[in-house]
Amino acid sequence: MKQQFYFDKKPLDRLTEALPLYSPKEFQSPTRSTVPLFALLKDEEKFESMLVKMGISPGSDLHLEFTVEAPKGKGKASHTDLMVRSHTEALALEAKWKEPRYDTVEEWMMKGDNPTNRLRVLTGWLALIQKHATRELRSDDFSKAVYQMLHRAASACYETERSHLAYLHFIVDPGDKGSNSEHYETDLVYLKSLLGNPRTFSFHLIEADLIPTAAFELIRNLRKASAETACEVITALEDDVPLFEFRDFRVKDI
Repeated sequence: MKQQFYFDKKPLDRLTEALPLYSPKEFQSPTRSTVPLFALLKDEEKFESMLVKMGISPGSDLHLEFTVEAPKGKGKASHTDLMVRSHTEALALEAKWKEPRYDTVEEWMMKGDNPTNRLRVLTGWLALIQKHATRELRSDDFSKAVYQMLHRAASACYETERSHLAYLHFIVDPGDKGSNSEHYETDLVYLKSLLGNPRTFSFHLIEADLIPTAAFELIRNLRKASAETACEVITALEDDVPLFEFRDFRVKDI
């Protein structure tokens, strides 16, 4: 079955129609994780093989930048890199390459100027997850959890019976700073433990080995934070010449 692509909830006739719909800053660096993620989606066979390893139907709908509004309080919607959805299940997939670890819930709470509202936002995300948890979810227990990971988990629970959360870590060079996946695994294990290790909510860590092609080398060193760079990266993603060779996907169920 041919996959249906969406940008959030907007249906697309083809994948590349999504490129101008992203934020103008999204492609101002060729090493943003969105670049290899988009390249992977163009390689349908490789992408489907990764889904199969997680037990996900390859015929599911694919939503780029899938948004879920905070159920309580006033806060930013959660924008999941890719949401894979069928009639009965959803996989929230967050892509990482060189990004640093995001704030914990405690750090996120301290940055707001309205802690009462932030607490409401937090309890709203927990309310979405509660149906899968094997224990009562209390906001005080989540201070050390990564906030982004928490609301991505909540987004995976949006209007579905079975949920999955996966962090997809692209490894281009094992010697690169940030190439170690251990901190993603540690954070996933910790968050799932706070939920009581539910059986109806699957957590996965995916390591994707890839090799840049000559086409990527042409854009690798473009100046970051530049509109001109974004144009060149988008053009490269629109081209039929692949930017990466995807070698292997190691899926670890948490």
